Amino acid sequence: MTALIKWKNHHIEDVEVNLLLDTLKERYGYDFTGYARASLKRRLLGLTHYFDVKRLSELIPMVLYDEAIAQAVINRVTVPTSEFFRDPCVWHYLRHNILPQLASFPRINIWQAGCGHGQEAYSLAILLHETGLLKKSRIFSTDINPLFLDAARKGCWTMQHKQHWADNYEQAGGCGAFSDFFINTGATLAIRDEFKQAIEFMLHNLVADDVFKEMQLVVCRNVILYFGDNLQEHVINLLTRSLERGGYLLLGRGENIMGLSEKHPQLLMSDSSLQLYRKHIDGYSDV
Repeated sequence: MTALIKWKNHHIEDVEVNLLLDTLKERYGYDFTGYARASLKRRLLGLTHYFDVKRLSELIPMVLYDEAIAQAVINRVTVPTSEFFRDPCVWHYLRHNILPQLASFPRINIWQAGCGHGQEAYSLAILLHETGLLKKSRIFSTDINPLFLDAARKGCWTMQHKQHWADNYEQAGGCGAFSDFFINTGATLAIRDEFKQAIEFMLHNLVADDVFKEMQLVVCRNVILYFGDNLQEHVINLLTRSLERGGYLLLGRGENIMGLSEKHPQLLMSDSSLQLYRKHIDGYSDV
């Protein structure tokens, strides 16, 4: 009777969420336990409709023994948010304020974490091309989801958002025609091969995997906001250690991390509205 009374004091959905997260972690190595619980819980509960089950707990044996279902769950949890030149003011700032600083490096290495379907990585390649830096640059674009990486490597999208993306590009200070960077097949936009060659799409887990060393720019937008405080701290440490001295960390307008420079004195605020930081250089004062 005592055990039953205690059980009634628990919210059954929370127990089910914990059990499902433990299954994903122990069986497949995907650790979502540090994600912000409210948004993660909404996504997980949406799986009951997707798989047509009454309770989240019904998914646990399915995930445990069926890798295809497990991958489908992971795909639904890691929903990508990606578009060409999203938040044009960010790209305008990169074009005019950051890339001229990086031009002095003999080689420019960029880590773009959370690639989604690749639009942000290709936006970086286009921007580097227009500023004359693409030939000496390498972009490492990573994601936890192999299906997203496959889509990004293909570099092909429907025409549905073409005008919106073209408007973003123009507002970001683009100096050509957005369509010039694609092969228009009539039904799809396919990125030109020259932009694919500058990008390496790689599987990487921000929770469990190690750093990318000697990066001059790390871009991690619309990712950390889904993490809880402890996981945010872990990822910021990872990103900071990946940066070369004088390199930049761009978190973007969607992130709201208070007192980051106080917790990480190596990172100097460069622009608060964009959550843009520069890794400290000894004796360097102007950021």
